[in-house]
Amino acid sequence: MEFSISRYSNARTFLEAVGECLYDRETINNLILGVSEQLIHDPEAYRNPFFASVEDSGGQVRCAVVMTPPHNMILAEGEDFAEAIPFLVAYLQEEDLKIPGVIGPVHITEPFVSFWVQNTHHNSWIEMNQKIYELRTVHLPPVPPGSMRMALLEDLPIVQKFLASFNQEIVGVTEDTSKESVQKRILNGQIFVWDREGQLVSMALKTRPIAHSITISGVYTPPEHRRQGYASALVARLSQHLLDSGYRFVNLFTDLANPTSNRIYRKIGYQPVCDFRMVSFEKQDQSII
Repeated sequence: MEFSISRYSNARTFLEAVGECLYDRETINNLILGVSEQLIHDPEAYRNPFFASVEDSGGQVRCAVVMTPPHNMILAEGEDFAEAIPFLVAYLQEEDLKIPGVIGPVHITEPFVSFWVQNTHHNSWIEMNQKIYELRTVHLPPVPPGSMRMALLEDLPIVQKFLASFNQEIVGVTEDTSKESVQKRILNGQIFVWDREGQLVSMALKTRPIAHSITISGVYTPPEHRRQGYASALVARLSQHLLDSGYRFVNLFTDLANPTSNRIYRKIGYQPVCDFRMVSFEKQDQSII
């Protein structure tokens, strides 16, 4: 089978070419779709993005990738993607692209990492094993003291602190915690908090709106406020709010190393869809000892 690779100058041309394939699996591909749609609406969101797809001789998309340096390359599958992986790896090597790591469904990430390690002088290690969930109906948990509300500009210092702590706890995840970024998210109505009599005790973000869905991320509760139901209540009510806003379903990624959060989200109504994996690369030291 012969393959060819297509590179795209921007997110719009990328989605025009491969969007139909990716939207057929909207939940599984919500990360690559969300980043691409964000770049259509805000071309300055990431610098030097890379968009590419591999097609077979019949023009069928076998796989697609997006990378927004310095972030990991996102992998997405088409039909019968496995045959295209060696071709993609060879192309990336020829172009001498710096790939810090990859993220995608385990069944495509594993063969890519295997060929990448085999054909380059790199080590690889798993940063995080994840599961992606989809929710269409919310099961509301008991309401703890307080209520959900949208974050305000006056909350900026606390939200910044929450995001910084989230980054420290969740290996491999780096939310932008700069004042400018957090302020922009607050003004855009992306950050929600659980307010208990004027005290913020939990946080969650809505992100990556795409055709029929949107994702919840950045769920964080300070240690002193955990195990009191704040995160469950916040995520459940934010999920319902998003469904009421017109989205058909809501997506959420979890760290499989945290069984508590996975159990909580299932109780709310999130259904597991696919296992994801985040893998980092590092060039081996070739010096002779």
